[in-house]
Amino acid sequence: MIGLRFYEYITDFLEERIKTIFSYPGEQIYNLFCEINNSRINNILAADERGAGFMADGYARISNYFSVCLATAGPGGCNLATPLATAYKDSSSILAITGRPQKKYIGENYFQELDLSFLNFNKGFFIDKPISSYLDKAIDLLEYKKPVHLNIPQDVLNEDVVFEDYTINREERDIKEIYGDLLLIGQGIFGVMEYDEIIKINKLLKDLPIATTYPARGVLEEDKCIGLVGRRGDIESLKKAKKIINLGSSLSYNTYIESLREELIKKTVNIDVNKITYKELKEIINNLNLDFDYYKEIKEFKPRGDYSSKINEIINSLPKDSIFVLDAGKHTVFTSLLKKCYLPKTLIASHSFGCMGFSVPASIGVKFACKDFKIDREIVSFSGDGGFLMNIEELKIASEHNLKILFIVFKNNKLANFCRIKNPNFVKIAEGFGIEAYHIERKEEVEDYIKYYLRGNKSILLVLDVEDEELPKPNV
Repeated sequence: MIGLRFYEYITDFLEERIKTIFSYPGEQIYNLFCEINNSRINNILAADERGAGFMADGYARISNYFSVCLATAGPGGCNLATPLATAYKDSSSILAITGRPQKKYIGENYFQELDLSFLNFNKGFFIDKPISSYLDKAIDLLEYKKPVHLNIPQDVLNEDVVFEDYTINREERDIKEIYGDLLLIGQGIFGVMEYDEIIKINKLLKDLPIATTYPARGVLEEDKCIGLVGRRGDIESLKKAKKIINLGSSLSYNTYIESLREELIKKTVNIDVNKITYKELKEIINNLNLDFDYYKEIKEFKPRGDYSSKINEIINSLPKDSIFVLDAGKHTVFTSLLKKCYLPKTLIASHSFGCMGFSVPASIGVKFACKDFKIDREIVSFSGDGGFLMNIEELKIASEHNLKILFIVFKNNKLANFCRIKNPNFVKIAEGFGIEAYHIERKEEVEDYIKYYLRGNKSILLVLDVEDEELPKPNV
């Protein structure tokens, strides 16, 4: 009698835990791909494995839950390298499952055979036996907000599953009274909380001297706190504080800049927030004693040229709680300087990796997560013309699944200050995918087009001509 095949077990395991995955099929994962297609899981067929990986990243970031992407052996797995590296650098929980030829062909230069261990940026398993506990271990590791990779040979997927118990040990957190001046909050504060709990954190933080890293912006309304600190934010509050309490920041060079880094690290107290729950966070906040008259003369950036003025017009024309999914480019800097965040997860970007081609597929992943987790916020994708070309094919997903996303491309026919580029007709390409698209030249046109988008229920692409503009100098 045939038992439960490993690909069937994986599907059942995921079906209990997740509603949507992002995939691209291939020979070595064919049975798993088909099984998932026949399950209750919404299996989104991306145009490219890179797109599947970035969609999974967007899904994980807004939901604060793990996501799944699936790719075949060889080139399929290779195409996941950049999305998984992005997830690793930005602490995003992606479970990446890749295929491999049969075990007997490993090391034999077989078709599409390649060691994919380079995808184990954080943790990965080569699964040579169909043991159930691999999945439990992966889910446990994903709670640390890093990607996990499972590489499974084709024949192992087709073998009968071997059940093995796996126990997750939860250590009790020792919460003590903590004294300091300034509370620095990073995205680690979100721990293993559900989206509804994340939104409630702002009530815990009321009346505390708070600064945030880029990914944590909006954890408290930025009208009520110092807001972003570091390379593109306030520096004086960090310098002025005698002791900084770090709650969930990785203390990257964007937060603790080179010129002040050693000085700031010496006066920083780090609180362990790995896998923190809302109840535990509440207890930590109640045990904080902070006394800091924070720097109140924070200079706000004002639009100076055509590029930043058009971005400002877009921001002012959209609801305050809109989610902006940003690609890499000047638009990212201008948006982060101009947009005030009133809710967590307002600005989603490839913060630490600066990856072009991120925004279009990531915004699609964000939208699927918003549907699955009932998050009612508008999704806006910002791309420069160079980055937009890198994953433009994923527009087909927005069209096929009737997603409502506002895609905006800032077109200046340049790759930053590196070189000029010649662009195709983005409007015609979008229309070829079934996406309504418009070309905009003047700032005065922006508001009407956005009002039109908000009244509707489908994706729209706006291509904005922008004049090049120098970025303000960062803190160094």
